[in-house]
Amino acid sequence: MEGISVADLYKFDEIYWVPQDKSEAQLAESPAIVLEEEAIAAVKPKVSTPWVVVGQIAETELARLKLIFSAPPLVLGPADWSVYTPSDEEPSFLEFLKETSAKRYIFIGQQPAVWQGELPTTEIDTIESKLVYFFPRYISSLTDAEKTLKMAFWNALKEMKG
Repeated sequence: MEGISVADLYKFDEIYWVPQDKSEAQLAESPAIVLEEEAIAAVKPKVSTPWVVVGQIAETELARLKLIFSAPPLVLGPADWSVYTPSDEEPSFLEFLKETSAKRYIFIGQQPAVWQGELPTTEIDTIESKLVYFFPRYISSLTDAEKTLKMAFWNALKEMKG
């Protein structure tokens, strides 16, 4: 590193540090690659239940879903369904379906921009041998005057159960 001043190292807000006790072979291994692989692995969606609800689910929405999933004819236990909160860094919609193991997907409310246009609208669709249902609203936001929307959601869930 002869000929490079300390001020030049800070030129682009990057700090380069090479410990003196490492061999050249150890320095050749790039820790940045390991970190990138870990970051990519963290982005992969983790779903281990047969049913998954995908969305930004608040406590009030979660309470409604618990009531819906515990009422006949559904009666799904905690091991049967889970909630997945998508991030802005999600893979494409089809990749998401391929990478997760659930068989029934319920997308509720606002979804990541990368999925816009790929989600089926308020109809049950079979994609990658999985049942997919997108409901653009949150159940907790529906009023009594919107009973038809509540019934449409409930009927779709019953249809997915069969």
